[in-house]
Amino acid sequence: MTTQAVDAPRLGAGLPGWTLRAFVALSGVGVVLIPSTEGAMWGALFILGPAILASVYAPASPVPSAVVVGAAVLLALTGDDPLRPAVLAMIPVVHLFHVSCGLAGVLPVTGRVHLRALRKTAVRFVLVQAIVFALVGVAALLPVRQTPAVLEVTALLGLTAIALVILVWHRQRRDHAHTGGDGRGNGKDVTMDSWGEGNPHRPGS
Repeated sequence: MTTQAVDAPRLGAGLPGWTLRAFVALSGVGVVLIPSTEGAMWGALFILGPAILASVYAPASPVPSAVVVGAAVLLALTGDDPLRPAVLAMIPVVHLFHVSCGLAGVLPVTGRVHLRALRKTAVRFVLVQAIVFALVGVAALLPVRQTPAVLEVTALLGLTAIALVILVWHRQRRDHAHTGGDGRGNGKDVTMDSWGEGNPHRPGS
């Protein structure tokens, strides 16, 4: 009986790992520009600018979460309409910033990323945006009334709790990705070939 070797799929050289850091920077520029259109340019630069630079340097740190919260606070302070264009534009930009930081946080700058590995992430991004804007459409049809102060405080506390849960989950996900789930580091030359593709030939395994 003879056995035939199964060749791994050829994925090509891929893109350098710093490409994801570039996406973090570009989406961060969008996060700064959107509040600037409503007169909060200096606030966006001084509050969000340093945090975005820190996110490019350390995308796996808690700093990206601070960028998301800071962007939301700036928009809340510069206008009353929650469905105005600046808010609607910020939703996908902040989401892209968050996703880019998540990917860049698990891939070293010296690694490489293949577009096939990002396919499922891209699909999830589109689905989330579709759901969010469907909810926005429903909210636009609701009657406008003054919200009680108690309800506003409760909503803010709920958002804070959600942010903390996301932060803890993000750090656990980062630690798991850095160790490969078995306590071993992935090394500086790890690639994202196996993300979402079921490739058993993972570096360090």
